[in-house]
Amino acid sequence: MRSRSHESHDMRETSLESYGDLPQLGEMQGKVLDAIVDAQYEMQHPTDREIAVRLGMADPNGVRPRRFELMEAGLIVEAETRPCMVSGRNALTWKVSPERLANVLERYWTEKNRGSEQKVIK
Repeated sequence: MRSRSHESHDMRETSLESYGDLPQLGEMQGKVLDAIVDAQYEMQHPTDREIAVRLGMADPNGVRPRRFELMEAGLIVEAETRPCMVSGRNALTWKVSPERLANVLERYWTEKNRGSEQKVIK
């Protein structure tokens, strides 16, 4: 299998192709998606209010349009209904679409590595 150097590591050609399959995300879409991925690593699926708290936002209405766009793009899906840790009310939770999980995680780790490299440079 062919690979090529990407930043500080080698990536297989198939990884580069799958990463390219993701739609171009706006800054806030990327932040919402990263918050959902972060929550999944903590073994939970976040509600809109919990995503807003993770992003330092007081109002979940700043999250909902971007979350809806991610859902429309097929990147996230409904996970379950459970009591929200912020409001205490039952609410829908969100997770990365199983069909897109590999693509999203590749983007997530690429972005995280890029961010850590920038911190080292400064």
